[in-house]
Amino acid sequence: MQEIEIRQLSKRRLRRRKIPFEYVSDSHYKASVKKRANGWAISLVKTPFARPFRKRDAEPLLSDYKGRSQIFAAFFGVKEAGLMQVELQEWNNSLRVWDFAVWPKFQRKGVGAALMDKCKELAMGKGARRIVLETQTSNAGAIAFYLSQGFELAGMDATNYRNDDVGRCEVRLELAYHLKARGKKNERAL
Repeated sequence: MQEIEIRQLSKRRLRRRKIPFEYVSDSHYKASVKKRANGWAISLVKTPFARPFRKRDAEPLLSDYKGRSQIFAAFFGVKEAGLMQVELQEWNNSLRVWDFAVWPKFQRKGVGAALMDKCKELAMGKGARRIVLETQTSNAGAIAFYLSQGFELAGMDATNYRNDDVGRCEVRLELAYHLKARGKKNERAL
């Protein structure tokens, strides 16, 4: 098995680079939000798609909203196999994962786990209380990976991308990994 190396990249060399988001999913988490007399009933139920959902998009790697982020690449042998972009958000003491992608030909080879191990190491080193990231209900493979890494549902936004996100089966989910605070019991806010 080839060794996976994680290296920090210099932002100067990444000005024009785009990060691709590409996946195919046979299932999604069907989101339902219903107003009740005493609140809301919210559910996310894993449901098969009638036909596979395909997503292919790209966005600039560097954006103003990504602040003082750091970018890391995973190398499988000499080839780049994936990227992640993270930033410590001091206002809530969270390590935000802005981007996390493993290139298709390197998936299921330990690259994602190696990147996530680096992410957890960074969060602990910065004293963060949690790692937080965004995914979509349509990306069942990513959700399964994050759950296997110890992430939990932290919230959702039913109209983040468009007003018909629920109908399109592409609702934004926030997932969080809670780190054990040094000398204190970890707070869980679910």
